[in-house]
Amino acid sequence: MAGLFSFVGPITRSAYVMRVLAALAALYGYIALALGPQWQQLLASRIYLFDPLRALAAGDMTARVLIAATVLVLVVDWVLVAAAYRRAHTLNRNTGLAALVLVPFVQLPVLVGLALATPAQMTEEDGEASVDHAAPGSARTYIVGLLSGVAICVAGVVIGSLVLGSYGSGLFLATPFVVGITTAYLANRDRDIGARPTATLVSASIGLGGLALLGLAIEGAICLIMALPLIAVMAWLGAFIGRALASGRRDGRATLTSVAVLPMMLLTDHIAPPHVGFVSVESIEVRASPAAVWGSVVHMGPIPDAPRAPFRWGLAYPMRGQIIGSGVGAIRRGVFSTGIAYERVTEWQPGQKLSFVVLSDPPMMAELTPYAHVNPPHLSGYFRTRDALFTITPLPNGRTRLTLTTHHELDLAPAVYWTPIAQWAVHENKRRVLAHFRDQAEARSSQS
Repeated sequence: MAGLFSFVGPITRSAYVMRVLAALAALYGYIALALGPQWQQLLASRIYLFDPLRALAAGDMTARVLIAATVLVLVVDWVLVAAAYRRAHTLNRNTGLAALVLVPFVQLPVLVGLALATPAQMTEEDGEASVDHAAPGSARTYIVGLLSGVAICVAGVVIGSLVLGSYGSGLFLATPFVVGITTAYLANRDRDIGARPTATLVSASIGLGGLALLGLAIEGAICLIMALPLIAVMAWLGAFIGRALASGRRDGRATLTSVAVLPMMLLTDHIAPPHVGFVSVESIEVRASPAAVWGSVVHMGPIPDAPRAPFRWGLAYPMRGQIIGSGVGAIRRGVFSTGIAYERVTEWQPGQKLSFVVLSDPPMMAELTPYAHVNPPHLSGYFRTRDALFTITPLPNGRTRLTLTTHHELDLAPAVYWTPIAQWAVHENKRRVLAHFRDQAEARSSQS
């Protein structure tokens, strides 16, 4: 089993093909089972065939399904990259091709090409390049690797977010992956320093890169912390490849090919930007009449209860609301911890329904930063609430069910990673709002 993740040793064509087919079958099979009947419809679009995770994100999936998909795709990617590296090494081909397996629209052609390829003739230079150098690594080598990783980290974020305006796979997957490759390769090019020191050096490079982003006022701490698990796995995967490149043929062309994954992923995000929508439905039972519940909804007032810990640190949460006017066309003003949302009422049925469309959203968070004001692009526009519907349903024994249905859009990738986080934040905010409406309605009922 451990051999599935190893970058060491030759691999036959049959063993390579079996590993690739098993990994892809696990990924596509899981997505097909999760999507059910939707799979056949989404498969008709070529983009979902070459980028199956978009198909999963486009479906109405629960957070548990998406979290499992995130873990699965990281495992599958690791297996595919390891198999591709070993196959390229066995064939005396450019081992840097293994990194391109991570690029959605290039993945399948690279995997098929390595399966069909025949061994290349080894030249005298190749033979010499494969000899292990005994020269000890120097502090200068480590520092160069460390600082190169930091530079790539900052450059990837600047180009991806500030220049291209995309928070996609190029930023959260390719950038830390290339940081891992570069740092590990430079640290091991004199001699193999070992797996643990390499992983430690790459982790330090990612950490310093994050501090540099904070210091340059490009990013805030909350986003970096939320992305850390994904960034760490991709950086360590890159570290394995970088160390293997340095310890094997020491082919500079292979390293350059590996680094090419970053601009390719950034370009892919720019051409086909990430986008996913999801629906959130939350309900609560209230010991009050529909009329009392309606009165609580249209006269929201301030929410006295403090939010839970993560929201106190910067994530947007509702504080109070006010409806200006009445009936269809009235404006609802929602005050959040990060700003104000304006909404227009589209349905007004006293005691039954209240719906509205969102005209403007507040920033999704207020970043933790040493500066007074930091405004990364992802704070506004990358997560949106389209509309909301309150439904009031009478129940036996004088009770009432209050249901809040909302539609949201998310322009962050990989969506299978970010969507569960967004769903959780929406759930927590709606739970708090509905509890406030319940308490208000029940208090008014007890006084009447």
